[in-house]
Amino acid sequence: MINSSKITISIVSHGQFTLLLPLINSLRNCEEIESIIITINIPEKIKKLKWFEDLPIHWIYNPSQQGFSTNHNNAFKMCNTKYFFVINPDVRLSNKIINDLILLKEEEKINILGPSIVDHQNNHIINCRKFPNIYFLLLKILQIPQKEYSFKENEKVMYTDWIGGMFLIFSNDDYKKLNGFDTEFFLYFEDVDLCRRARSLGLNVAQAKNITIVHEAQRQSYSNLNHFKFHIKSYFLYLKKYFLNYNL
Repeated sequence: MINSSKITISIVSHGQFTLLLPLINSLRNCEEIESIIITINIPEKIKKLKWFEDLPIHWIYNPSQQGFSTNHNNAFKMCNTKYFFVINPDVRLSNKIINDLILLKEEEKINILGPSIVDHQNNHIINCRKFPNIYFLLLKILQIPQKEYSFKENEKVMYTDWIGGMFLIFSNDDYKKLNGFDTEFFLYFEDVDLCRRARSLGLNVAQAKNITIVHEAQRQSYSNLNHFKFHIKSYFLYLKKYFLNYNL
């Protein structure tokens, strides 16, 4: 049975236990939470602190490394609440934001919602973006910066093509309707793909203008060769799915 007054949060750690501790701590005393599902995706030392007992944490330990899509889809199988939150471990927020986002989602009737994003120096991070096209990789190579994109807005939200997967809110029904993330995308572009499928079904995607979180982005696709390879592979998988017709 779905609990209409509570939320489920999915967080995945890739050897990031120390990084996610401030996030978990910020969720204490957040009355809207029924369950926090933490997936340990690779072996790492986990120290379950005494104050963890204040939170409804459920642990998933993967026997082998899984992708972003699979991890959050598996967490959703444990979701018995009206709303499902996907949050990266490097996000920083106040627990008041959870309720503010739920109220905004309901008031504006938004299907996929995310907050505004700043970095740890309070610099604005672009999160409202137009769907990538076949020139995406070329623009990256030429280091042409992305522009913020919105096709409609009001004083509270910006409606856009897609927002990043570091913080996403879905209703239980919408996540089911979309069949979650496409597990063909191991890492990167799974958020683009999901938003594109949502838009094709008539669901809207928006970013809150006045509700902000801090994202301490790791940018591993730029500094880590394996992550860069995942980024390129996912980009071509995205091209194949929406623009081209050939086998990778």
